Amino acid sequence: MRRTGNPDIVEHRPPARRLVPGTATRRAATATQRIGRRRRTPPLPYGGPMPSTTTPDVDVSARSWRTLLSILRPYRWRIAVGAVLGVIATLTGLWTPRIIENVIEHLYAGTSVAPDVTLFAVLTVVYLTAMLLQWGTLGRTAETVVYDVRKKLVLRFLGGRVAQVRERPAADLIARATADAPLLQLTVGTGFVSFVTSATGVVGSIVLMGVIDGLMLGITLAAVAVLGVAMGLIMPRVGRERALAQEAVGRMSAQLDGSMRALRTIKALRAERARSEAVLADAEKARKHGVAAMWAELISYETAFGGMQIITVIMVAFGAWRVTEGHLTVAALVAFVMYTQGFIMPLMELADGFSTIQSGLAASKRIAEAEEIELEEPAAVAVPAPVAHDDDAPAVELTDVTARYTPGEDDVVRGVSLTVPRTGHLAIVGPSGAGKSSVASLALRFLSPRSGTLRLGGVPYEQLTYAQVRERFAYVEQEPPVLPGTVRDNLLPARPSATDDELHAALTAVELADDVAALPDGLDTELVGATMTGGGRQRLAMARALLAGAQVLLLDDATSQLAGSAEEAIARATRAAATRGAVVTIASRPVPHADRIVLMEEGRVRATGTHAELLATDPLYAQLAGMPEPVAA
Repeated sequence: MRRTGNPDIVEHRPPARRLVPGTATRRAATATQRIGRRRRTPPLPYGGPMPSTTTPDVDVSARSWRTLLSILRPYRWRIAVGAVLGVIATLTGLWTPRIIENVIEHLYAGTSVAPDVTLFAVLTVVYLTAMLLQWGTLGRTAETVVYDVRKKLVLRFLGGRVAQVRERPAADLIARATADAPLLQLTVGTGFVSFVTSATGVVGSIVLMGVIDGLMLGITLAAVAVLGVAMGLIMPRVGRERALAQEAVGRMSAQLDGSMRALRTIKALRAERARSEAVLADAEKARKHGVAAMWAELISYETAFGGMQIITVIMVAFGAWRVTEGHLTVAALVAFVMYTQGFIMPLMELADGFSTIQSGLAASKRIAEAEEIELEEPAAVAVPAPVAHDDDAPAVELTDVTARYTPGEDDVVRGVSLTVPRTGHLAIVGPSGAGKSSVASLALRFLSPRSGTLRLGGVPYEQLTYAQVRERFAYVEQEPPVLPGTVRDNLLPARPSATDDELHAALTAVELADDVAALPDGLDTELVGATMTGGGRQRLAMARALLAGAQVLLLDDATSQLAGSAEEAIARATRAAATRGAVVTIASRPVPHADRIVLMEEGRVRATGTHAELLATDPLYAQLAGMPEPVAA
């Protein structure tokens, strides 16, 4: 670890080796189900109890089938080609016992076996070619399915309505794109196609066995029917236990994610053991259901394999008697036994394919739930037409706006009317829960009004796209995150064409340029491996906002973690921005240097005026300023 010139940035050297998560498998855990809705706030710091959205008896519904098929529909022709190739390979393999039968017959008769050997060689080449093409086709298709599903989910998460995205744990959404999607890959590669090819093998074996000896076929089918009933009773248990295991791992993921985020608090409370027990309780449930699924699969496989072995023994004994009675030749008996043995693999593949499809159904259900997040803009939104703003109109105007985050909850903004002039500094001040940040969310269209109107440059919000609204704002949130990537990557989203000199100018304005220069790679230093204090993150976000040069600079408590020269630097940058455009500051304490202040309480505008006016006339404002009562100027 090396401390830079400013205590807001502490660089951590990455370890020599990094653990890389392994590729998800069919057994990989899917993630958390959504937790109960919480207004405006992220999940509880510790992850909290995770109420299940599914009943304990997880069944495979018609809706799950429709969802899975809708996901695979765009790839149906490629899947069909893979299935056809699999059928070709299966049919060529079915001729092997018949060829062996002919070879034995020819050896007994003393005739040439060259034609049979040649046919066997040709069929082997066909079989290998078909299998190669099948796995190439299905492998590429499966990878494409995973990519397309992930692409759809990522665009959904980042393009969805903020309130709907934030009400779900981040670990849940991430797992749906990372762990759930690969389960569809296996569904394509070994699910549906296995059913088709295995069914072809079973049907083909039945036909050819019937040609050899109908009586022995009848006995074999009766025994196989008994095995089929047994497996039909066992395999649904596999699907249920796998789904329950996935749900348990999901809850564990959310618990662990929340606990890691609150690690300092947990340690300060000496709650490591309690939190570990909470996480491991779900891990134990996942283990329990995983073991139950393993035993069910094991029993099903043993039933199939052991049952077919018993059938084979019976058929050998019965066939030998048929040979002695002259109803069957030795060569035909050998071929029949080979077909009986060939029943085992298709039946095992059917069982495995059924289990894979069960996992795919569970994954598709969770993916469909994620797609319930509504997009802010239509998926195929056209390039928006330019909108002529009124240069004389206020930058932003709210008229009698009322809003709530979730239907059925209380309004967080009640009849708010306020105007943001095109230049100058407006502060929105009030105690916690007054609705200040909700006003900012309305301005940025993170939240839609239930009634009232909002205008941007005189144009109603309804006539503007989300992008057209947000391009006129530069926003610094209360707890700004560090974007993945380098310092440069954190700045350029505001203005992709910015030069290095412009980036350094923005950093200088917030007194962060020297800190960045002290980093090993300067602007190109990865911030993933560095810990930035809250003040450092706020100044980096402020530099990004200044770089954007937007008409409205919206600061949501952007200096709450700053003090001294850093706070004064932000104040200077804010005053300079107010001469070029509008600055709106959201704060829980008075902002003396603001041109005008809007005081909010319980979602309503309580008073407006300058700092001196409110300090002299309003008791709540005086209280926020640390005064017991209003103080006359």
